[in-house]
Amino acid sequence: MVYILIIFGIFLFYRIVKPYFVQYDTTILCTGGLGSGKSLYTSSLAMKLLRRNRFKVWLHNIRHPFNKWEKPLLYSNIAFRVSKREWAVKLTEEHMLMQRRIVPGSVLFVDEICLFLDQFSIKIPASEVIEEFATLFRHYSSGGYLGGYFVANTQNSNKVNFHFRYCMNSALNLTYFKKWLPIKFLWLFCTVKVRNISLADDIKKIEENNKEDSMSTLFFWRPFFKHYDTYTYSIRYKDVPQKEETVYKQFKTGTILKCPKTKIEPLTHDVEIEEEKSILSSHKLNLVNEGRSIYEKIFSPVCKEKNFSLNGQTDIDNEPPI
Repeated sequence: MVYILIIFGIFLFYRIVKPYFVQYDTTILCTGGLGSGKSLYTSSLAMKLLRRNRFKVWLHNIRHPFNKWEKPLLYSNIAFRVSKREWAVKLTEEHMLMQRRIVPGSVLFVDEICLFLDQFSIKIPASEVIEEFATLFRHYSSGGYLGGYFVANTQNSNKVNFHFRYCMNSALNLTYFKKWLPIKFLWLFCTVKVRNISLADDIKKIEENNKEDSMSTLFFWRPFFKHYDTYTYSIRYKDVPQKEETVYKQFKTGTILKCPKTKIEPLTHDVEIEEEKSILSSHKLNLVNEGRSIYEKIFSPVCKEKNFSLNGQTDIDNEPPI
């Protein structure tokens, strides 16, 4: 009788706790609106998966000291700090296009993946390479011994390229994000409603009909170490000029806000690219100056012996006419 009660208690505990745990695959896509906690959840999940793989590598290297595995890394498209002594590796287009190798067992974290690969990028030739990368990610990221993880988030899964989207089994839709403490900056934990959406069209339609019933509550602690800046892209907007504004003076207006039909380039810019261009231009200028100084040192004595200047004219040509 006691054993039956213990088994029943374990089963009951499992049924109560099960909704607070979410199953995830090798490729994980989280969706949600602004402020839904998707970046916070995916960043915490990326750190959890990184620690898991690093622990596996640590155990293997202890058991096999002469056949050690490489230490998995965290690749991120935003500035991400793993610990006080370690920063994440910058995820670039070369990694996604398979032009640069990824360490086996590593975790790739992509914030707002729709900015890199939207639904209209199917016409871009490089999308076929990215599709292969996503399809065979489990093989390419394993190195033959330890699989990696691909964690991404976006506001809506329909905004992501559908070839890339269908390589993922499901998406976690996050809503009703809540911080549990009355003081804004001293919250300790948070909860969010999670719904697992299968990305196949027929199954997705079925789950949308019962979306409230299929939701589970996810609980996770606040990360006390700051891994990323929640306003990381704000630096792109700082150089947008502030102009004189028009102030309303009555309750009626005859102007309708319309989107222009011509293409207008935003005044935001890639700060890192501009800095890299300035660095490259300064390097080029230094190389030119160094090359000129070397050229003058080598050819200046020869030119003087043959009565030639460095500009290609003889000294006779420079003499005033008689």
